[in-house]
Amino acid sequence: MANISSFQLSQLTDIVDRTFQDKQKTLPMVMKNSGIVSVNTMPMHTGDSKRFAERIDTSQYAGVRDEGEDAAEGVVQYGYEKDATVYTIAQVRSITKLMRDAGKDQQIIDKITNLTEVCPNTIELDLANRLTFAWSTTYVYDGATRTITVGDGLALMSASHTLTGSATTYSNIVTSNPAFSKGSLETAEKSFVEESYDNLGVKCYYSPDTIITTDDPNTINEVRQLMHATADVSTSNAGTKNVYSNKYKLVSVPRIATTAAGAPDSTKRKYWFLAASAASDFYFYSLVEPYVKAPRDGNNGESFASESWSYLTGATYLMAIVSGKWIRGSRGDASA
Repeated sequence: MANISSFQLSQLTDIVDRTFQDKQKTLPMVMKNSGIVSVNTMPMHTGDSKRFAERIDTSQYAGVRDEGEDAAEGVVQYGYEKDATVYTIAQVRSITKLMRDAGKDQQIIDKITNLTEVCPNTIELDLANRLTFAWSTTYVYDGATRTITVGDGLALMSASHTLTGSATTYSNIVTSNPAFSKGSLETAEKSFVEESYDNLGVKCYYSPDTIITTDDPNTINEVRQLMHATADVSTSNAGTKNVYSNKYKLVSVPRIATTAAGAPDSTKRKYWFLAASAASDFYFYSLVEPYVKAPRDGNNGESFASESWSYLTGATYLMAIVSGKWIRGSRGDASA
């Protein structure tokens, strides 16, 4: 087989195209496929923004109707809304004439194959950053400030979330931000029982089914031990039933314990979340799926002045989280 450096433009482009298609099938999209993100496609030519809304709440219970009187009208309460606008991510890489002439085959391979991972990796980082910065209302990425409030204007994790039709507030922070354990999981479960409301302030019911962690081995092992122990992990009685067996799905997200740019951040390594995936209003809409644009005859992909072959990858999408009702979170650092 000829060296890559001796390939013609069309041959190298074919390698990029095939590599890109293969990568899209095999890359582990942990956050996107976690079950807590609603993944959708925006039809082309339908605008560059979307409005997301909580469900409409109505009176859960009927009133008493006295004899001969009219029935009371049920109350209808709209929830919070959240607008989101698409943005484009992109990167270009060039294969220089010198690289081709000098036979820098491995450098060429690395440049063109790694390019196919850039947009999927960025999407994963963007999705994970919603949990990485769940206690913040903004974060900065690539010099730009991104606002990540939910519909009530607060951070995803807040001790004072509000409702549209009631003065009641609720917290979705696990009390005292404990590290993951059987006890702290029960605290999170109790929060779902005692602090779940519709927008009229009436108790409603969510069924949490997913535990989300960072890639911290200790936290992951604590979750797995709890779920797979043959007995209650707090007792030596081997005949005691483990009520957590098969109760939750574990999703370990390696990009949560990072900076906004994806560098390791050990201060976040103990983060964990409990989520009710069926109630999640975490939305991801793709307008333009990740693609690679390669130089071909007539499309100016080869620079006349430098004789470099330039390859471009890009994607366009939006994401939004409307409320914090479906999730509970802990920093795992025992902070107040």
